Amino acid sequence: MKKGFTLVELLGVIVILSIVGVIVTPLIMNAINESRQTASDSQKIAIERAAKNYVNANMYTIDDSCKTTSGCKVKIKLLKEQGFLEDKVIKDAITEEVISEESTVTISKNGNKYKYTFNG
Repeated sequence: MKKGFTLVELLGVIVILSIVGVIVTPLIMNAINESRQTASDSQKIAIERAAKNYVNANMYTIDDSCKTTSGCKVKIKLLKEQGFLEDKVIKDAITEEVISEESTVTISKNGNKYKYTFNG
C-alpha cells in the first residue's frame, strides 16, 4: 500500500489556504496602515511639542507676531539648530518622504494659550 496524499487532498489544502489568505491579508494590511498612521500622529505631536518647548525657552524674545491670533511660523530647521529636535533626517511615517527642514509649525495665540499646528 502506497503512502501519500491524493491530488484531491492537495487541492483541498490549497483551496483552504487560499481562503485563509484572502481573509487574513486585508486584516494585516489594515494593521500596518493603522500603525503607520499612529506613528505619523506621534511624529506630528513630537514636532509640535518641540515648537512648544522652543516658545517656552524663548518666551520673552519671541516674535510679537506669535502673540496674535494669526500667529507665526517656526521652521523645522530652527528647531534642530536650537536643539529642540534631533538633527537627523525626519521621514513621514506614512509616505516615507523626507520632511523638509523648511516645513513649519504655526504658532498662534487663542485666548491665553498658544496653539501649535505642524504644516508638513
